Amino acid sequence: MQNKCLDVFWRVLYLDGFLNLLKPPGLTSHDVVEQVRALFPDHKVGHGGTLDPGAAGVLPVLLGKATKLSSYLVDFPKIYRAELFLGLTTDTADSSGKIIAQKNPFSFKSEEIERVLNSFTGEIQQIPPMFAAIKQKGKKLYQYAREGITVERKPRTVNIYYLKLIDYFPPERIILEVKCSKGTYIRTLCSQIGDALGCGGHMSFLLRKEVGEFLISQTHLLEDLINLCNTGTAEQLLRPLDFPFRKADGLLLSQEGTKYLFHGRFLFLKELQDKSRNAVIKPVDEKIVPVYTTEREFVGLARWKFDSISGFTLKPEKMIKLF
Repeated sequence: MQNKCLDVFWRVLYLDGFLNLLKPPGLTSHDVVEQVRALFPDHKVGHGGTLDPGAAGVLPVLLGKATKLSSYLVDFPKIYRAELFLGLTTDTADSSGKIIAQKNPFSFKSEEIERVLNSFTGEIQQIPPMFAAIKQKGKKLYQYAREGITVERKPRTVNIYYLKLIDYFPPERIILEVKCSKGTYIRTLCSQIGDALGCGGHMSFLLRKEVGEFLISQTHLLEDLINLCNTGTAEQLLRPLDFPFRKADGLLLSQEGTKYLFHGRFLFLKELQDKSRNAVIKPVDEKIVPVYTTEREFVGLARWKFDSISGFTLKPEKMIKLF
């Protein structure tokens, strides 16, 4: 059992921020959170988007005040590398399920595969698989499935920003890369593509490469975190609270403006332009922006709102620090 990160100076240091961890296959996202929680028992711990147990890849883990920002991480686009195995259809749409249909796959030309992939870009409809963690009538779908019960699921609209053919090993294996919106089931997408190719198929491998600003090239192993905890240097893996929003146009607010947002009040654009140290303010309706003090300390998120009477106003979205 790993040592707690309270053994040295963690008794007086509370960490707020993000860990970019590499989830191995075989662990659930919750398993990873529990292992981190064991290291930081006095901290709130969460994650920024569920990854299937059999999948590997980027798993943002949230510590302390970062847990207040979890819902915004879920909204970020994600990039996956997946293997589609043609000819075998399973009840889970991945390799963990039972084979429910089998057909000898054809040998395709790359152009034929790419033509089918292009038909799945943009907004598409997906029916969530029965083996999924989403709830229906207070119960997770996979719980119904394990009881042999199939319930009706409504189609969902998701966005496939791009869908690339990376490699093809005829006749069964296709390697894909997908950039998609939240709520996309890659195993369902693989099943849909297999059906469109006329032979069925299932997802046999999944790697999550990116979640917004969290990149697989910058991930750390759980073992790395444990080792650094043992030497009292785990803080070096921590990303700051504004890390996921660093590419957004942040706003610098006076102490008065910051207090307005913390008390649930809004700020008019003209007022901000008159008093702000921001070089240029370019509001976009419904856009979320990070907010900083004039000393560039991150204090939370705000949202631009527009109406024909007041014009643009800045309203508090999620304020997490008061200086």
